Amino acid sequence: MTLEREVGPLQMRILGLLDEDQGLSVAEVQARLSRSGHEAAYTTVMTVLGRLCDRGLVRRERSGKRYVYQPAKRSEATKTRILQRVHRALFKSERLRPIAALVDGGLSRKELQELRQLIDEKLGEGDE
Repeated sequence: MTLEREVGPLQMRILGLLDEDQGLSVAEVQARLSRSGHEAAYTTVMTVLGRLCDRGLVRRERSGKRYVYQPAKRSEATKTRILQRVHRALFKSERLRPIAALVDGGLSRKELQELRQLIDEKLGEGDE
């Protein structure tokens, strides 16, 4: 079984909350989960973070009396593979359908502008 298949929904949610620039404590991750509408006990969050560390998706460092957690370098590649697997399962060969769904109502004006910039940058890569 591949690493991506072993990552559960709560683990994916926590991976999405971690910040690459600053480490987060268990309590901070728990608070972010709560703000996103998902309640989880402190011990549950601590266990999930520990398992993500064991899998090499998260790294932890001691900061005073607590640990802070950050995504490991390879977690971005893992997130991409998970997203690709979900995309294939839900949309098969219709690659633009999920993006079109976001454009039709799921993205703010600012997010649409950021998406336009990403697309323009990607299209410009072929000009070099």
